[in-house]
This record gives sequence, C-alpha cells and structure tokens, in this order.
Amino acid sequence: MKKTLVLLTLIFVANLLAEVISVQVPEQQPDTLIAYSTFNYDQINESSALEKSKIRDDVYWTLNDSGDHARIFPFNANGEVYYPLWDSLNAGISIPNAVNIDWESMTTDNDGNLVIGACGNNMNMRRDLALYIFKEPYPTQTSKTRALKTIPFYYPDQTNFPPEKRNFDCEAIFSAFGKYYFLTKHRSDYHTTLYRMDQMNLDKENALTKLAEFDIQGMVTGADASDDGKMLAILTYGNVWLFISDDDDYFNGKIYYKAIRAKQCEAICIDGDNLMITNEQKELFRLPINELTRIK
Repeated sequence: MKKTLVLLTLIFVANLLAEVISVQVPEQQPDTLIAYSTFNYDQINESSALEKSKIRDDVYWTLNDSGDHARIFPFNANGEVYYPLWDSLNAGISIPNAVNIDWESMTTDNDGNLVIGACGNNMNMRRDLALYIFKEPYPTQTSKTRALKTIPFYYPDQTNFPPEKRNFDCEAIFSAFGKYYFLTKHRSDYHTTLYRMDQMNLDKENALTKLAEFDIQGMVTGADASDDGKMLAILTYGNVWLFISDDDDYFNGKIYYKAIRAKQCEAICIDGDNLMITNEQKELFRLPINELTRIK
C-alpha cells in the first residue's frame, strides 16, 4: 500500500508539472521603444546579457554571444564602457579559465557574485551546459579575472539529443531566494519552462528541478529578478512580462504585460522603477514599469 501511495503521489506531481499555465492577454499594438543611448564601444556587437551591479553604483554588465572570447564588459547607464585605468583603448574583462560557448545570460546574486550562463542550446544537442560563478570584478582596476566555480547541469526531462520537441534552449537565468533559476526558450511552441538549480556539485552534472511551464506567447531572450526575488521580469522578442510573487511560484502571482517592438532585443534587467533592455543592434532602452498592464 505504501509503495502504491508513493507512486500515485509521484504521478500526481508529474501531472502538476506537466500543466501549462496561461493567462488571457489583451490585444495591444506593440509599442515601438525609442533607444535613449547606444553602447560606445564597437566590440560590444551582440549584447546577449544585461545585469545591474548589486555592490557598485552606476555599474552594469553585458557580454557578447558566441564568436567572442570569454570576457564581460562593465558600463554605465548611458552605455559608456569602463576602461582599465592603464588602458584607454581596450575595454572588457577576460576570464581565461572559461570558454564562451553560446553565452546567453548573466545574473548577480546577493553574495557579490556574477554568474554567466553557458546555456545557449539552439539545436538542443549540448551536453556541456554550465554556470560560471566568479566574484564581481572592480570595473576600472581589472582586465582579467577567473571563474571560482563551474557548475555543470542538465535537464532531467530531456532524454534525446536532439529531442522531438526542441524546448531546451535557454537565454535567461536569474538569481532569487538564494537559488539560480532558468527559463527555457522553446522552439516547438511559445511556452517557457522554469527550472531551479537545487544542487551545485562541481564534479558531476546537476539535475535541474522543473517547477512550471507557462504560455509566454513568444521566445524568451532574457530575465531578471529583483534583489528580494519577489519581482521577475521576462523579455521575449515581442513582449515584456512582469510577475510578482512572495515565492518562486511566479506564474500564479500577479502578472503584468506589454507588447513591444525593439528590433532583436536580447537582455533585460530591473533598474529601480524601470526595466533596462538592450538589443543586438547596440541600443539601450528604458521601459517604466508602470507602463505595463496588469492582466492577472
């Protein structure tokens, strides 16, 4: 009897996780965002991540997608890069013990760490997914740093490479409630799946915990959480979502929405009362949070 109850419980939990959460989205004409600035450094040519420093004023971080070497760029709110004090021509901080294989996202945690997601997976074939964790460097005093930890991970529900449904790409990681989270970019539908990293073994792959699936009505390209974890902003190519919850059950909390047009927008961060967005055309945008419409 006990084994039967355990089995039934597991089936019930699996069914809950398989449920797709959705909300009714109002019809909106996309709002064309107007860039307030552009990056002033030509080598930032494919901004795929965006994060605001939690420990320094007017410091933000970005990185390029594949094709660049392993480095990150500090800049201010106007898109002006910080150069090392001894070099006024070459910006960017290298990470020699990391490899830029489809870097797509970045987050900061409350312990002063920057975290890079080596999680881009367009063809859903990768078996080397990882997080690089390192202490946030000082922007003008550093040209090189090192990853303190490399955390390999995998999706336990992906059993084929590639799978029949190619829904295991990821361009959005964020930190909340002392954990790291992942939002997938689906290529077989317009949903996203929220995963949480509950183990951080260095010597073996860590299975992510699947939490929920949501009809995001687009392809997720970025995400960021507030310092207390209660607010989650999610970016797709055509809309911005904001979720507010006391825990990580975001999709069942308060939900806000706005349709946008901003070329190939790839990264978002919460910046006070605004959302900062960058695209691969080197443009920066500010979207006031109060311009989003509450839909739930």
